[in-house]
Amino acid sequence: MTAVFGSWAFILVQSVLIIVWLGYNGYAAIHYLHGRDFDPYPFILLNLLFSTQAAYAAPLILLSQNRTSERDRVKAEHDFDVNVLALRAMAELLGDAPRRDVRRDLLSRIDALLQDSG
Repeated sequence: MTAVFGSWAFILVQSVLIIVWLGYNGYAAIHYLHGRDFDPYPFILLNLLFSTQAAYAAPLILLSQNRTSERDRVKAEHDFDVNVLALRAMAELLGDAPRRDVRRDLLSRIDALLQDSG
């Protein structure tokens, strides 16, 4: 849901619909009210505009969350790649380990981790 409601396309469509709605109501107020109060107490249109402003806040927050989650995903992928490189470097360094049974065990664990990582 955040991908839809937190997108620029949704915000643009919402903006167009609100502009059309306000234009139509402005036109109706000018042509059909003939001098009567346009927005009498309790200022219905003004309340609507403030509600509209609040309606824009939620999609913008979702858009911000989408950008944050994308940045976090890229950072996690980078961290994973760094960890794989560290495991490979460790495997190279362990190639010269003095105790063969410890070295073999560690190398097999590193190989298993590298195979799991793809």
